[in-house]
Amino acid sequence: MNKTNEIPSGILQASVGLFLPYVPSITTDNLQKALENINTLNAATEKAPRPQKPYTRKGAAEMLGVSLPTIDRYMAAGVLTRVRYSARAVRISAESVHKLMACGAE
Repeated sequence: MNKTNEIPSGILQASVGLFLPYVPSITTDNLQKALENINTLNAATEKAPRPQKPYTRKGAAEMLGVSLPTIDRYMAAGVLTRVRYSARAVRISAESVHKLMACGAE
């Protein structure tokens, strides 16, 4: 762990004492390594790109600067990827909107 995040040995020993009835094989070294792994995992998770939520038809139209009928035509032509949540609820994948913004309509 970092010097700034170093856990005093007394705290580690007390924590091991609390967990010992539930995890008989726990040691102060195992606990410290587990905490370091959590910090590493959290750091990696924070850097990973999060998937974007799909757009509504209106949201996609605003992003692209087009009308709702144009959005419908793009979906029918396969230019925009339709995401169905139910028979009436339709969204448009963020990836397809961004791709269209980058490349333009053909």
